[in-house]
Amino acid sequence: MEFFEYSSYAQAIVEQFNGAADAWLYFLIGGLCFAIIYVFRSVGLFVIAKREGIKHKWMVFIPFFSTYYIGVCGQKNRFLNIDTRIVGTIAAVLEFMLVGLYILDIVAAAAVQPYISYTTEELVPGFQVTTPMLDVTSLLAIDPGLSWAGWCYNYLDVYIISWLNFVYMLVMVVLLNCFFQTYSTRRYFLFTITSVLFPVQGILIFAVRNNKGMSYAEYMRRMQEQMYRQYRSQQGFDQNPYNQNPYSRNQYGNPPEDAPRGNTQEPPHTKTDDPFAEFGGQDGSDPFDEFKN
Repeated sequence: MEFFEYSSYAQAIVEQFNGAADAWLYFLIGGLCFAIIYVFRSVGLFVIAKREGIKHKWMVFIPFFSTYYIGVCGQKNRFLNIDTRIVGTIAAVLEFMLVGLYILDIVAAAAVQPYISYTTEELVPGFQVTTPMLDVTSLLAIDPGLSWAGWCYNYLDVYIISWLNFVYMLVMVVLLNCFFQTYSTRRYFLFTITSVLFPVQGILIFAVRNNKGMSYAEYMRRMQEQMYRQYRSQQGFDQNPYNQNPYSRNQYGNPPEDAPRGNTQEPPHTKTDDPFAEFGGQDGSDPFDEFKN
């Protein structure tokens, strides 16, 4: 699919600066851009598949199978409890169908090219629009065998390819969302939208190839634990204002239970028979009295 996107971008750029050119030039530029990005995507998926121990990882270099393996690599996250391998399979089938329909549309356009006329109209002052029009009457009168090409030229792109491409984009949003949730959890939404709107999917997949995969639920659990620890530390819940753990079993300086018995220090209230010794000295005086001699 990216091949046709790059070709359309190349056509728009070339026509903007140099006017119209032969179609082969658009396809050549689009093909070169597609090949570069496709290599990046395949290498990224291959590295991930190798680390995850996925079988037949060499298939990531084959078109359409590469789309399927995006779902294979993103199995740690699901959409509505649907296995991402199923989503990847649907995306690969839709991609295959769209490529076939695009090729059919290009062949049909080339077949009816002699019967196309162009009309130019000025919508606003200084802004003209050129619209191609197919003379169906002349087409059928000269070559009735091209009726299929005339139908494809008029209706295939508008009523079939556009809607099928819309469904394909929705499926790819789900597929890439699960994939980037696995390998770029913090930026999965940004990476997903960018990959769908612009043909840079391969670069982003290559960029996250070394990240360890995890489920989004596990990521949220770790983030909550981290925030909880920071909150406790900021509030001082893990510190004793008296520099002593009030819940320690050894708060009176007693040795451990398995330590040899000897000069064991008794708790303060056992040092004397005075029941009020804990509120003062043995003679009932306050040991912290600053006026005491």
